[in-house]
Formats: sequence, structure tokens, C-alpha cells
Amino acid sequence: MNDELASVPKNPNPQGKGLVPVLQDWGSMQPGVVRAKSAADFLRDYCVSSLVIAAKFRFKPVVGNTYYLYAGEDDWTLSLIAPHEWNLRKTNEFLASCRLRRDMTWEMEIAPLAEGGATLARAKQFIQGFVETLSEQDSISANLPLYVGSLPYYQRMLATALSSSLKRSLPPTGDSMKALLSELPEHTALLGQSLT
Repeated sequence: MNDELASVPKNPNPQGKGLVPVLQDWGSMQPGVVRAKSAADFLRDYCVSSLVIAAKFRFKPVVGNTYYLYAGEDDWTLSLIAPHEWNLRKTNEFLASCRLRRDMTWEMEIAPLAEGGATLARAKQFIQGFVETLSEQDSISANLPLYVGSLPYYQRMLATALSSSLKRSLPPTGDSMKALLSELPEHTALLGQSLT
């Protein structure tokens, strides 16, 4: 009898963990209603969502919940903790309240305290650099972050979901990044306004 048990290979995953949670997370992060967007909305959603996804966090964001974006010394942090819950320690680092939409893009409401401050200036620098990188690309869909292995798990899942959403909501200009940006000659000013 012991010989029979020895010949049966052991299941390396007896609790069934692994693939099922990944599929559940992916299922919950599928973009909901997605429609074609104007060039301005598309670019704003792409840039703002990229800023939020670039932040550090270790929780699964849920559509419709509010999260808080803070500036660190060299990076960004998305938190479950509101600025008033920090006892004034982090209020000067607070940029915005953020919500994940059903289409897997992020919306951002800039804090009144951030207006004119260093944190908002850093966010605008991020967006400026992001738009400059986009302006060097020809195809929108070929450069979307479909899979970025260097990102932590939830950021990678959100980047993939964002890519899926953006691919389905391309503006009337189509897949050409140059056509999109030429339709918005003041795209950096437009994005700066979306961060106020």
C-alpha cells in the first residue's frame, strides 16, 4: 500500500490557490460600459489613470470607492486613509481624492490645499513627461500598458484593464497618437486644467 502512495504524485497546490484568484481579480477588473471618447477626454483619462497606477499601493481598488493620492519624496502613494485621518501629518503631501470608474479609468478631484503647491506642480510634471513620451509614439494601441511585468500585482492588473478600456474607447482620430495630439494643440494646458 505504501508503494502505491509513493507512486502517486503530490498535488503542489492542494488548496487550489493560484490561478483562481487571478481570474477572479481579472473578472472584477473588466471595463464596464466603454464608449468612444473625445480626444480631450481620452488623453485626460489616459494621463490621470497612469498617474494613479504609477502610485504605490497594496490593496485591490474597488470601482466607486474613494482613495487618496499622496506625494512621497520620490514617488506617489495611493491610500485608503483620508488626509484628515493622519492628524495633519500628511496634509501637505495630499494631492487628490481618486475614484476608479466602471470603465477602469480613474477620476481625480484635486484638494483645495494642493492648488498652487509643490505637490500639484509635481503632478503636472508627471503629466508633462507622460505627454512628451506619448508624442514620440505613432500608434496608441501598440503602446498601451497591456502587460508591465515590473509593476506590482494590482497595478499590473489595473494597467491591463486600463489598456483594454482605452483600446475600446479610441477617439474619432483613431489609433494615431500624432493625430490625437494634433487635435489638441494645447494638450498640456488642457491636462494642467484637468488637474485643478
